[in-house]
Amino acid sequence: MLKHHKLFESATDLAGPAPDSAVNPDTLSPETGKPFSKLTVFRFLAAFVVFAVLNSAAFTINGGNLLPQHLKDVGMGNPTAAYGVITSATSLVSLFAGYIWGTMSDKTRSRFGKRTPWIFWGSLVAGVGLYLLGSFQTTLNLTLAYCFNTLGQNAIQTPMYAFLADRVPKNVRGTLSAGLGATSIGLPIGQFISSYFLGRSYQNVGFIVGGVLIALSGLLALVIIPREPSSKNAREEQDKTIKDVLVTLLPPKLAGAHDFYKSCVGRFLIMTSYTMVMQYLLYILENYIGQSTIEAAKSMNRLSMFTLIVSLVGLVISGPMSDYIKRRKVPVVTGGILMIIGTFIPLFIRSTAGVIGYAIFAGLGYGIYLAVDGALNMDVIPEQAKIDKNTGKYIGFSNLTNTLGLTAAPMATSLIVTMTGSYGISLYWVNCRNDCGYYLYPND
Repeated sequence: MLKHHKLFESATDLAGPAPDSAVNPDTLSPETGKPFSKLTVFRFLAAFVVFAVLNSAAFTINGGNLLPQHLKDVGMGNPTAAYGVITSATSLVSLFAGYIWGTMSDKTRSRFGKRTPWIFWGSLVAGVGLYLLGSFQTTLNLTLAYCFNTLGQNAIQTPMYAFLADRVPKNVRGTLSAGLGATSIGLPIGQFISSYFLGRSYQNVGFIVGGVLIALSGLLALVIIPREPSSKNAREEQDKTIKDVLVTLLPPKLAGAHDFYKSCVGRFLIMTSYTMVMQYLLYILENYIGQSTIEAAKSMNRLSMFTLIVSLVGLVISGPMSDYIKRRKVPVVTGGILMIIGTFIPLFIRSTAGVIGYAIFAGLGYGIYLAVDGALNMDVIPEQAKIDKNTGKYIGFSNLTNTLGLTAAPMATSLIVTMTGSYGISLYWVNCRNDCGYYLYPND
């Protein structure tokens, strides 16, 4: 009986009336060939927001805040270097996982669709991996646990972004991309939650909370989002050789995809710059500002409130506005400039107030940027890829560049701080990457 309830209807059932010849093709869903109803738009937006907020909050709690403190608590001699090794090794695994999972999901045939099975099982794997971060005390074991989480995380993330390209009309892609950009809201929420566990006797309970949240991020999204059509009977090429299969794993061809590659490079530089600060925020408060663990936890509590508010403002304005003006690069450039201004503030104001200034400007810029980044990366996927229904390969490659930024960030910060003993030089490098990043994005 439940399958007949409106909540469990597919996107085909919820689509608007069949289009006539006068309908703008940008308003048609690639999946159904029909416009989205208001209910369908709302359900996609709600599902993307739930996924983005819970997923980002979970990573911030476990990987961004509790793990760095856990490394100190277990007595590691150089926790900054250990954290850099763990996150960098994990990101290297993510380079291959996201791209391969995206390509394989393009070829998946099941009655639940080609993306849904990956999101379901990925949610469970990611939850277990993130929980295990609080159970180990050596760099090797922590790295293996984080890698296990990463395999699951990429199985959620790449197919979820593929929904944006496979199913969403172009005229609402910016608005729904803002839903996926709600990761900028999840980050301060994660900081706020983790502040109640940092330095406490029950700190390891936070790892359980993070594991549950990341599992729910994918599972709840699947409940809310319109059901994906079955791909069981989708056309599949016959007599494929091993060579044919391996060719599908090669990077997208440069010919006809120049804007796509420019978008990837810009995304890499901007994500690297933001992560260089955010992943080391706890250490910046403790070692650069000079706070104790408890003081740093309280500061992160305050920072999370500022970041939450400004990121929400950026998301609400930027996504719908980009659909209205039919431009993506303007918000991206605006967000990049605000992130540069924010990162300069702690360089000149070495205090909690300086870090709050960073949180306000960089958080607002990041919210504006994330709101349209997903839509921009979908828009620049070559039309032939959409016709051939292998957008997952392109999204996986785009997420690969995102992961490269996450890989480069801890390596760069760890190396700079270890060599110079200063977080100030790292902040300078962040501005250089931001400055280059937003200029590389393709024109609208």
